Amino acid sequence: MKNMKKIILLFLFVNFLVSFVTAQTVTKNTLPKNLKGIRMNLKIDFSDALICGMSEEEFSKYEKDWEEDKPKIVSKFMTGANLGVGKSYKIGNYANTSYIIMIKINTITDEGFIICDAKILDNEGNAQFIVESLTGGKEPPFMIGTKLARMKVWAALTGKTLGGILKRELSSRE
Repeated sequence: MKNMKKIILLFLFVNFLVSFVTAQTVTKNTLPKNLKGIRMNLKIDFSDALICGMSEEEFSKYEKDWEEDKPKIVSKFMTGANLGVGKSYKIGNYANTSYIIMIKINTITDEGFIICDAKILDNEGNAQFIVESLTGGKEPPFMIGTKLARMKVWAALTGKTLGGILKRELSSRE
């Protein structure tokens, strides 16, 4: 019986790792070499998102704290991205930068799980780097807290995943 539990736990762990690694796909990387120390602005677009099965407008009527908590969700994403990317790059809201990270939120589930696409755009608006179907890992079956609290947790995890991808991709080009 103990061996069976170990096998099941191992299977669940491997399943988690496989889904985490294969969920997001880098479809374009034409960023120049030697971007170490660069600052990038972050913008998140919720306008076409399906949030808990609703449009953003419908969700804001359903969840009265949405407009108050939306900047906090963006902040958690930014914090997670900076944790993932490390000290080599900075992601934030800066006056003058050469690149903008544009996050297009596709879906936020009832559990707060976020699925989005990320693009790094140059000053002319050309996509230099694209990640499709970005997530913060495999969605757990149950997470405590309000919908907005869970969204903040998943925003940080999804941001950290993006930061890790950027660190890996940009470091490989140096």
